[in-house]
Amino acid sequence: MASKNADDWIAYLRQYPNGKFSEIAQTRLGHILARADQAPTIAVEAPTSLPSVNPHSAGTYPLGRKFSVGDRARYQMTDALTGVRIADYRHRVTRVDEDADRVEINNGQVILDTMGNPLKKGAVEFDPPLQAFPTELQLGKKWTAAFKRTEAGGVSHGSYDMKVVSRERLTVAAGQFDTFKIEGRGWNRSNNARLEINLWVVPGLNFNVRQESMARNRSSILTAERTDLVAFAQKA
Repeated sequence: MASKNADDWIAYLRQYPNGKFSEIAQTRLGHILARADQAPTIAVEAPTSLPSVNPHSAGTYPLGRKFSVGDRARYQMTDALTGVRIADYRHRVTRVDEDADRVEINNGQVILDTMGNPLKKGAVEFDPPLQAFPTELQLGKKWTAAFKRTEAGGVSHGSYDMKVVSRERLTVAAGQFDTFKIEGRGWNRSNNARLEINLWVVPGLNFNVRQESMARNRSSILTAERTDLVAFAQKA
């Protein structure tokens, strides 16, 4: 997953055009080809369930995230069930390495890939990055996000079935946004917890407008959090 050779990513996309890591492969290939100033010459037969790769096709929008050092956002986290305020926190992009497909926030406290998929959040690490976002946003688009999660308590494995489910006008402290809503439903095989995640994103905006996450087992809710965008600034 760390190759800088375009042929490696082309080979992956030919063999797995709708594979678990196809979105990541497309993004990394795009970075490599852009730096080489060459056009792709691959012929990949995309499944009919996926939208056209043409960003100008009707109803299809590139995710379009372009992180720069100094981009920043402020969030408020609340309990998703009670609305009780839990914490406020700030994100500032402190390093961007497109060759490594890596964006560091707050000097490495949070690490993302260049689409915003998490590799690290505090003491929690994901390998491969948890593919919460596709390269293109279109209603009905589906993909799978498999993950290995490592933290102090050990290693766990799981997956989400992701889908772009709706367009919603959403108002938060940072303003009013026309968003795509992404839903993920899955489970953690290591502790049999059911997982839910909802994400509201805007093409070209580097930061989520809202995120909700919940984990539950048969008898109780383990976590239930909502995070809203309070303010942001970005160069691109």
